[in-house]
Amino acid sequence: MPQSLFSIWPDFGFSANPYNQETLTADAVGDELLVGRDSESARLQRLIGTDGSFPTVEGSIGVGKSSLLEVSAYRMRKACLNSPSGELYVPAVSRLQPGTDAESFEFDALRVIAQTLIRYADDFEQVGMFRPKVDELDRWLNASMFRHHEGGGQVLGVGANWGSGEDANTSEGYSRSGFPTAIRQLLEESFDGQRGGIVIILDNLELLETVGAARRSLDLLRDTVFNLPHVRWVLSGSRGIVSRARSERLSGVFQAPLVLRPLDDRQAVAAIQKRIESFGGPSAAAPVTPRGFAYLYQALNSNLRESLATAQQFAQWLHEEFVVSGRGVPSPEDCDAYLESWLLERAESAFADAGRVQARNWQFFEELCRADGRAGSSDWERFGFGVQQQMVGAVTQLSEVNLVSRETDPDDGTKTVNSVTPLGWLVYFFRSRFRFPAAREARS
Repeated sequence: MPQSLFSIWPDFGFSANPYNQETLTADAVGDELLVGRDSESARLQRLIGTDGSFPTVEGSIGVGKSSLLEVSAYRMRKACLNSPSGELYVPAVSRLQPGTDAESFEFDALRVIAQTLIRYADDFEQVGMFRPKVDELDRWLNASMFRHHEGGGQVLGVGANWGSGEDANTSEGYSRSGFPTAIRQLLEESFDGQRGGIVIILDNLELLETVGAARRSLDLLRDTVFNLPHVRWVLSGSRGIVSRARSERLSGVFQAPLVLRPLDDRQAVAAIQKRIESFGGPSAAAPVTPRGFAYLYQALNSNLRESLATAQQFAQWLHEEFVVSGRGVPSPEDCDAYLESWLLERAESAFADAGRVQARNWQFFEELCRADGRAGSSDWERFGFGVQQQMVGAVTQLSEVNLVSRETDPDDGTKTVNSVTPLGWLVYFFRSRFRFPAAREARS
């Protein structure tokens, strides 16, 4: 993709943003940039490629679950194309997110399946299978309007009667035409007894907030989309909600989760080094060097997404202060020094903004950080509070200055889970004189 006229990255010698925190895509670029996850990716591919219940993945926010899933599905496709043996797995054209409207979700899933078969139709012939009959489907789905005439007609082999004129391609039109039946039939015909399927990621299960809501949503889909032939679902979520959402009915549909841990410091440095090499030319000057990124990653408690976002913010500051002013890009050593100073100023500013936090609440904050940054509202005695309301007050004050976030407990909608925010980890890093929590040091 060409650079914007307003992008800062050409001034640093980069063809693209090396600190982009968006999910890696299911393509060659994502494949190259996924570093430190080879063993998890290989295991996930085996789980997807083995018939039976569907795999699930669980991990903290920002750890890289979606990127792992996207790239693993791409690697399965690449392996099938490189060893044509009548087997084909392809990544869905987009991820899906859970919702409470089962009918809308079913339609979204069928649309994604249809678009995926259209995109990868040529792959089937390449591996020695018959090409799916998707040309009419392509015209029907992807034309903003389609013309029809009075009388009976066939759409994807399913009879439909239409009036004269032009209708938009709406979900109602698809439903009338027997779209669900047609897609199920197309899946059967496309794979026709061969191994393989479409890998669809059902992402961000935690958006449903409670385990009860997640269970109800998944239960509604059990007999509609989770039994579609040659579709391999992968369920992903954070905070333990995946494992707890597997009801007795769903335990036979979804496996126990593969728990994704944060990259260790060495792997995080290797990941950013790969990005710098991939997007940088011979004269590229990284605003955040691998050494600088390691410092960021440690300060932000191994949150990869937040570390990448913070690296981009520093790069924009450095560009404004040095490149725009005509002083040029500093040396790598100077960039590291400027990064530490810039991060220190941010931490000092956040700490100053939190100046009215009471001493007892600072004590709770530090104990929460040492406890890996997460505790439920029912844990008040564990932190030395005499009554639960005292902990509620501490969390309220800390959340007002964005050091702690309060969310609904996925197990009990009447309770909350309190977590240290990325800014909170930065303030803790500052207050502890640049020491790391014991829990983080154990992971490194």
